[in-house]
Amino acid sequence: MAIDVHLHTRGGEKGDEILKAMDDIGLDRVVLFGVPPHRGQAEGEPAPADAHKRSADQLAALVAPDPGRLIGLAWIEPTLPDALDGVDYALGEKKLAGVKMIPNKWYPADERAQACYKKIDEHGKPMLFHTGILWGTSDTSQYCRPAFFEIMFHYPRIRFAMAHISWPWTDECLAVNGKFRSNQQGEPTSYIDITSGAPRIWKVDALRKALAYLGDTHLIYGSDSSLPGGAEYAALRLREDTEMLREAGASDETIERVLHSNALRWLGIE
Repeated sequence: MAIDVHLHTRGGEKGDEILKAMDDIGLDRVVLFGVPPHRGQAEGEPAPADAHKRSADQLAALVAPDPGRLIGLAWIEPTLPDALDGVDYALGEKKLAGVKMIPNKWYPADERAQACYKKIDEHGKPMLFHTGILWGTSDTSQYCRPAFFEIMFHYPRIRFAMAHISWPWTDECLAVNGKFRSNQQGEPTSYIDITSGAPRIWKVDALRKALAYLGDTHLIYGSDSSLPGGAEYAALRLREDTEMLREAGASDETIERVLHSNALRWLGIE
C-alpha cells in the first residue's frame, strides 16, 4: 500500500468516492490539496474576504469521512489579505494537516510568505511547495527555482517538501536538500516529492542521483492526479514510478520507504 502525497481537488468530490478509488489503486493514504483560494480571480480583481476560509471548509468536509486516510493540506496564497487568518483557521479550527503553496509571481522569501511560514512553524505542520517549471503561458517558473527555498532554514520546525524534483533544475534540488541534510539534526526537515513533470529519461537520472547522494529517506511519492476522476492516471503513475525506482537501482526496502514510510515521517504520523 502506497501514500500519494500530491492530489488536487476541484470542488465537488466526495470523500467516500475517493476512498473507494484508493482501495482500487492500492493507496493506504492520500494527501489532498484544497481548492486554490484565488481560483477564478481575474488579475487585479480582489478575492473574497473569506477566500481561505471557504477553501479550508470545503477541504475539511472532504476529508471528514476518514481523516486517517484522507489528509488535507490547505492551499494558502500569501498575497491575499486573509492569508494569515487562513493559516490559523485551517490548521487550528479545521485541524487540517498542513499547507500547500505555489510561488506564482512571488518569491519564497517574500515577506508575506514568510509571515505565513511563521504561523505554520508555530503550528508545527508540514508544507509542500511547487518547485520547478510552472506550466502555463506566463513567465512564472522563475519564482520556483530550488535555491530560493533555502529561506526555510529560518523555519526549522517545518518539514517541507519540494515537488516535481524541481524539474528541470533537478541537480539544484538535490544540492539544496543536501545542504539541509548537512545542517539538520535528527529527522529530515527537507523532502523531495518525486511527482512527475520530468520526462522519464530525466526522472530516472534524477532518482538515481538522489539515491546515491541523499539516500532513500528524503524522497516521497505523488501522482499529481485527482480522485476519483483521475484514478486511471493515478494508478498508471504508481506503476510507472515503481518501475522507475527499480530502474534507478532501488531495493524493495527503499521502494517501501519512498512509497510509504517517508511520507508518514514528513506528515508527522507515527
